[in-house]
This record gives sequence, structure tokens and C-alpha cells, in this order.
Amino acid sequence: MKLRNVSQYLLVQPPGDQPRRYLREMKRLECIFISVRWLGVPIVFLMAWLHEPISETAMWWMGVGLGLFNVIACFLNVRIKGIASQQTLGIISLIVDILFAWGIISLFAHEFYTAAYAGFVYIILEASIRFGLAGSLGMALLFILGLYGAFLYREAAFGIRFSISGYVFWTSLMSMVAVLVGMIVHEGRRQRRQGEIYLKENTLLSERHRIARELHDTVLKTLQGLSLEARALGNRTSATAASVKETADYIEEICSRTSREIREVILALRSDSATEGIASSLSKMLDEWSKATSISGEFTLSGKDIVLPPEPARQLRNVVSEALTNIQRHASASRVQITMKVYPKTLDIEISDNGHGVGRGMDELHTYVAEGKLGIAGMKERVESLGGRFLLNSDRNGTRIGISIPVFRYRSKSKQTNHEPDNDSHS
Repeated sequence: MKLRNVSQYLLVQPPGDQPRRYLREMKRLECIFISVRWLGVPIVFLMAWLHEPISETAMWWMGVGLGLFNVIACFLNVRIKGIASQQTLGIISLIVDILFAWGIISLFAHEFYTAAYAGFVYIILEASIRFGLAGSLGMALLFILGLYGAFLYREAAFGIRFSISGYVFWTSLMSMVAVLVGMIVHEGRRQRRQGEIYLKENTLLSERHRIARELHDTVLKTLQGLSLEARALGNRTSATAASVKETADYIEEICSRTSREIREVILALRSDSATEGIASSLSKMLDEWSKATSISGEFTLSGKDIVLPPEPARQLRNVVSEALTNIQRHASASRVQITMKVYPKTLDIEISDNGHGVGRGMDELHTYVAEGKLGIAGMKERVESLGGRFLLNSDRNGTRIGISIPVFRYRSKSKQTNHEPDNDSHS
């Protein structure tokens, strides 16, 4: 078998984009075999002392040789930097273990009943872990042929008759162990491959949903607004220079806002730190929105502001931005209230308005999606992607959106900002 083809039989397939991870897994696996081999050294010395091998001196030398090889294997396992060299070390280790096992068996071949053959179970286990079902079956075949030769040698050298029952017992036992262990390892690999496939598919699906939300909440929403303004500008046959200037300024503002949103997405993907508290960010957003829409907005903070990592902070800003956009377009509201409460473990945000409501609650979320109204569904997905809960209550007196996300995981990674005391309001 060529060395470059060995990797396809190993326990962990080498991922093309993560060779370092694969190398670390191989080294950890080799450490396990080295540790077990260290346990075998005193066992060999104990067997040489308590039992009666053909040559006690040979037994002692085998223990010393196994210990020396283990020292070399430890050194190489630390120093090796390449996958091919690590695979070579694994193959050499398996060969040494095979020779050692047959050496032990040969030293006790003069006994009619001996448990030395049982030591070959470890070789089958090692081969199955390294090379899967093919490795375990290969070692079972090697044991069947080797034991036949050992029985013939025992009969010729010591006059012990060939025991058919003993041969059948040991070969059957090793074959059963090889098949069982090999199938377990094979099934484990299959489950791992299926898990990796599922993870890739789930990650791809999540990414598709994320991109869909980003396009809906940023580019699509902005382009729809520009389209309406451009159509209105084209329909103004008697438009004055002032109204045209006002509409042009608005379109310029929307384009600038879109550029900022896209830049924010890019920076969030590249950055791993933030400095502005989430309450401060949402308060500014509400102030800007209130000035642009002439709808009264009030922000209330209970507790101290907290700095979130870029991605959670961006997700929350997008949820609040989508809620404000829906209020502007559909609620006919004159007042909006955003209340934020910061607890040791959670962050709660409530967005309420005094509009006419949407006529549906969370139980009818599928209806929104069926009608092509993806904003609320996207808000819910964003909150749930942060491990939080999203609530929606709506009636004739207005709509209330509740958001609750866990923040205890972020507190150790972010620094608190000094903010106004409790019940601080901005209007």
C-alpha cells in the first residue's frame, strides 16, 4: 500500500482546508497508543518474573526494547510536523506492536494452555482504530495464519500435539473481535461523515437565511424606498425646484445610509471588538429615525449599558431598525417607546407604538411569510440566532415587540460603559 493512500483508511479523514487540525488529531491518537504501550512495559517484566517463558532473558530484553522504542516514538510524535511523516510513525508503531505480540506468543509456545494469544486483541484494536474494518480483518487473517504456524512450531519443537479445538477457539474468538470492533469503528466513521455533511448543509442553510435577512433588511428595503421616491419625482410634472431638491437630498441620504449599512456588515464580519454600548447605539438610532419621520420617540434604559460583540450588536440593531421601519410604513403611529432593561444574565428590549396594530400575533407568523411579509419572520430568526426569545402582541391600541437575549456570555469579553442612571429617558 502506498503511503499517500494510507490516509483514506485512517480514523479521521484529512480535511483539505484543515491539515493542522488533522495532524493534531493524529498526534493525539498516537499519544494514546504510546500511553498504552508504556503500560505494557511493566506488564512484560511482571510476566517474565511470575511466569516461565522459554527465555527469561529474551523477555527482559523485549521489555527494554519496547521502552526504548516508546521513548523514540514520544520524541518523534512531538517533533514531526508533516502528515505523511506522522502516518509513517503510526505504521511503524503498529508493525513494532505486531512483532512484540508474536514475540510474547513465541516465548510461551511451550505451554499447551496459555493466555498469551489473548494479547493479540490489542493489535486488532489498534489496527481497527488506525485502518478501520480493513485493518481489523487484516489482523484477524494474520492471527489465523500466524497461530497455525505457532501450533506447528510448538508441535515440532516441544512435541505438543496440534490442538484443533484450541486453534478453532482462538481463531473464532479473534475473528469475532475483529469483525465487531471493525464494524463499530466503521459505523462511527460513517456517523461522523453524516454529521459533517449535516453540519455543512445546516451551515449552508443558515447562511442562506442570514443573507436573505440582510438583503431584506438593508438593500431591498432601501431600494424600495428609492424606487418610490424616484417614481414620485417622475410624476411631479409641476414640481418646483425646492421639491426636487428636497427629494434629491432624501435620495442622497438613503444612498449614504445604504453605504453605511453595507460597510457595517463588512466591518462586523472582519472585526471582533466594539466600543459603543448597545443602549447608546439604539438611542441614537431612535433619535435619527424620529427626526426623519416626525414620529415621537422615547428611549428608556434600566440598568447599565453593555458593550456587545459586533455580530450580536448588529443583529439587535437590525431587529430594532426593521421594527421602526414597519411602524413608519404600516402602523400610522404618533409615538414609539423603546424600553431596554439590562440584567446580570439577560438583556430585554420592548418596542411599542400607539398605532392601529397588525391584526395578528406570533401564532399567525406563517401567514406573514405566505403573504411575502418577511420582516417579522426575519426579526424572529435574528433574535433566535442569538439564543433569545421574540414576542409579538398586537391589537387596536398598538403593537408591542419583546426581545430577550442572554448576555452573560458576553460580559467577560466586553467592558461596561458608563451610562446614565436607571430610568434614563430620551425623547
